[in-house]
Amino acid sequence: MPRLPGLRPSIVLMTMSLGGVAASMAHAAPDAVTVHLKAQPLSQSLEDLSRISGHDILFAPGDIGNRTAPAIDGRISVQDAVGRLLAGTGLRPVTQADGSVLIGQPHAVAADGAAARKARSTDRRDGKAETITVIGRAERLAPSTVPLWITQPTSIIQSKFIANNIIPLASVDDIIKFQPSVWTQNPNGPGIGKAETMSLRGFQDGQYNMTFDGIPFGDASDLHHTTSSLFISHFLGQAEVDRGPGTASTIGNATFGGTIGFTSRTPADHFGVTPYGTYGSFNTRAGGVEVDSGKTGLGKMVLDLQHEETDGYLTRSAERRSNILFKDVVRLGDETTLTIATTYNKEWQYTTQGATLDEYARYGNNYGLCDNAKLQCFYGYNPSAYQSDFSYINLKTKLTPWLDFENRLYMNGFEHSYTESTDASQDDPSANGVTFYNAAGKKVATYKNDIPGKYADAAFRSYGDTLGFKARTPVGDVLAGVWADVQDDRRYTYALDLSQGGVAVPGKTGSAYSYDIHDLNTTLQPYLEFDWHPLRGMTVKPGIKYSYFHRDYDAPINKGTKTPLNDRQTFTSWQPSIALNQIILPGWSAYAQVARGFLAPPLSVFQVQSVGSVKPEATWNYQVGTVVQKKKWTLSADAYYIDFSNYIASAQINVPGIGTESTYVNSGGAVYKGLEVEGQYALGLGLSLYGNYSVNDAEYKGTHTRVAETPNALASFGLLYENPKGPYFSIIGKYVGNHWGLDSTTDETGKTVFANQYRIHSVVTADLALGWHFRNVGGVLRDLTPSLKIANLFDSHAISDFAGNQSAASAGYPDGAPLYWRLSGRSVFFNLTMTVP
Repeated sequence: MPRLPGLRPSIVLMTMSLGGVAASMAHAAPDAVTVHLKAQPLSQSLEDLSRISGHDILFAPGDIGNRTAPAIDGRISVQDAVGRLLAGTGLRPVTQADGSVLIGQPHAVAADGAAARKARSTDRRDGKAETITVIGRAERLAPSTVPLWITQPTSIIQSKFIANNIIPLASVDDIIKFQPSVWTQNPNGPGIGKAETMSLRGFQDGQYNMTFDGIPFGDASDLHHTTSSLFISHFLGQAEVDRGPGTASTIGNATFGGTIGFTSRTPADHFGVTPYGTYGSFNTRAGGVEVDSGKTGLGKMVLDLQHEETDGYLTRSAERRSNILFKDVVRLGDETTLTIATTYNKEWQYTTQGATLDEYARYGNNYGLCDNAKLQCFYGYNPSAYQSDFSYINLKTKLTPWLDFENRLYMNGFEHSYTESTDASQDDPSANGVTFYNAAGKKVATYKNDIPGKYADAAFRSYGDTLGFKARTPVGDVLAGVWADVQDDRRYTYALDLSQGGVAVPGKTGSAYSYDIHDLNTTLQPYLEFDWHPLRGMTVKPGIKYSYFHRDYDAPINKGTKTPLNDRQTFTSWQPSIALNQIILPGWSAYAQVARGFLAPPLSVFQVQSVGSVKPEATWNYQVGTVVQKKKWTLSADAYYIDFSNYIASAQINVPGIGTESTYVNSGGAVYKGLEVEGQYALGLGLSLYGNYSVNDAEYKGTHTRVAETPNALASFGLLYENPKGPYFSIIGKYVGNHWGLDSTTDETGKTVFANQYRIHSVVTADLALGWHFRNVGGVLRDLTPSLKIANLFDSHAISDFAGNQSAASAGYPDGAPLYWRLSGRSVFFNLTMTVP
């Protein structure tokens, strides 16, 4: 390996990485990362660990010699991983102030530290040693990178990319939008309000798994996630998009669609206060402060508080949001760590439902809600409030030299309470009108000009535990564990006359309630997996998981029938899987995977008079792929085929007195298949190119009908640059291919048939980010980073998605005029982050 100038002849700087230190937290310890290192030469393990963790690891090849390192498997901090790799070698790791790790003989590491830092600074400024670090540095800046050891298509979004390119207040949808086969859109502005679309390989929110620090979570009704009520980007250290079902030890519902995992940031090693703020388009103002305790007798703690207010891109669609994160990592011993974390998020907004093409033509491309109190589109009739929280206690320890144990006890909750008119997109006064009935169901009064609406509340709280053991044996590691979750869910809605101060409106049943539902859901997932290394460079992961889901449903007023229903259903499935990764040559691996997927039916299947025997959704997932990592470039490619049985798809229905509602219908089977390519090339001098391209196809079996909301192709492409002690910038484009808004319709006999409707054409957008890192500014100010983020740089206002149908029939639209979303226009946000002392 080439040598760095300024170091004693054998010192080498490794910056192969998947993550990096956030611009405002250069002093922070690295996040825990998932590590799969086999027993191999120590130098290779240190190189792999540097790439996985995103931190520089400096060592002298002469000191390392021919030493070998033990296997490491699981989630672990960089310091702990280095300690395990060096056990018994006599070498000493020293963590530098910037988070890098220097390894060497005890008498030499102190002297080499200064030289290493000097060489690194020279390397980053003048590019003289780019042949050593060039692709590692480029990976840290890229939207994502792909590890060699994966057994399914995986893209990891490192903290450096989040810090440089995502505004601190942004929701999770803005973080993942550039990944392969990922499509997200937020019509109210980048990361502002909730994402109306968040899709992975054409699977919609609720058809894939989502985790926070390894814990699955999702709404009780259909497992969806309201992105704006989750975690802002500043709370996160890393994100990972796994486009596959994982292995047996991958816990969660709907893993067949993949897993999007978010990891909270790790508290810093040293005390520091980091204020940050954002000001920009749509009268957006946000500010926050992060306080790190550093190492104390009570552990390493971080407290992060943020508040944001914005008018939003769409008219009359303002939002207010507050967020809190607290995390404490306590070392109870050399092999025992206790982590306590909690988040709380509160949001208030006016909710839009899309607009017709005619409304866009009359009111403008940013039309959302109106200010006329005589119409249903009046913003004052459509406020929403969200609250969510997530807390856990995680104990991780080594019970014996060969047995590891980890247990996470958690609780999370979510509530959405809101008032809305029957159709918030409706600007026609003829669609108004409220009719009252008495207790016997007899009509007593009709007010033709009054505004019909409803009040609704949906709340759930989950309590759960994840328990895992890992036993190391001479032939491989055995993983065994269980995920248990109990979710208490309550939701109801009743009709209102919004013109009369929100008075309840009894319907034909004599009650104002449209539904009143309570359900208790129990999930149990035990698993057993074997990580076997039968040949050099080969990892085989056979495993089995058992999924148990029980729904106890009690509805005094059921949604579909308005009559009581009490029912219980249990759904179970064995889920075998096998995955293989083979290192073909240094820097080149291939992998394959076969797994069975399972998803219990959503809440809507109970909203009928008789549930009967309901079949769960099931899949068989098949994937193959390869990863190549070289000095100046990386490339990964994969192909997938998913056979989907008993596909329960989203549909729109019109509920009298309520308006258009989402429901689900059994659409038989579907086949998802596609190709994905992701790569990066380091140009040198801090510049790199990044790109990915995905061809995604999803059709119902026996037809040529495409599954709705599945773009035929997705792509990202960009140019990135950074000087860690100076300027940085990126310009990244996103291409979303054409897709259909609906995939079913009703024929003349009233039967549902497959047919695509509402074609959405392809769109292209681009985002520009630029800023400057000022290090060691002086006085009480340690670091300062001003930055600018420009989203939708070329100000496209193209139609981007179908949003449903209006409730009332209109000329030419017996099922209601179609509603659409447009791209939010160009936005500019100025951000400032500083760290003291």
